[in-house]
Amino acid sequence: MHFKVRAAAKEDCKDISRMIMELAVYENMPDQVKTSHEDLERDGFSPNPFYECLIAEVPDEHKTKDGYTVVGYALYFYTYSTWKGRSVYMEDLYVMPDFRGKGIGTGLMAKVAQVGFMFHCMADPNWNSSIYLPCSLVGVEKQCVRLQLSVLDWNKPSLDFYIAKGAEDLTAKEGWHFLRFHGQTLDTLAKEAPKD
Repeated sequence: MHFKVRAAAKEDCKDISRMIMELAVYENMPDQVKTSHEDLERDGFSPNPFYECLIAEVPDEHKTKDGYTVVGYALYFYTYSTWKGRSVYMEDLYVMPDFRGKGIGTGLMAKVAQVGFMFHCMADPNWNSSIYLPCSLVGVEKQCVRLQLSVLDWNKPSLDFYIAKGAEDLTAKEGWHFLRFHGQTLDTLAKEAPKD
């Protein structure tokens, strides 16, 4: 199936918001989604955006029964590792169910990785842009050294997809746990900050 991956525009935020909710339903957590398309517009398309996003789009002849041509997205942002340096974290990778298995998820993830991969490997005549390698740089402009993401422990199809692409399961390999402060625990922690 023909599709294109492009940088999201502010006008895509309603579609991104729709797919965020679809992903949350799949993950059995629709009540956890608090962001609106207005939040996405503000946070992703301001002078200092908190995230970047790619979308996958199909031609009109392949649009959904509801008329959507935007059928997938990858939302990511930059972080820093004190051990390795610049990193990119992919918060979400989502493709609508009817469009899975057609290379769209791979295309989105590869686009997140592609620029940096080209930076390291463009002189390699055997370079294949459809393959994601964990040793590649991600985002040459930011010179990132790794792409990280998290997957729910029960989501075996997604875990298998990432592992098949070369990702390492750091929970199994190194025992890392992903932790979060939010709501009241975040407020409580913030109140412990030294006074200026």
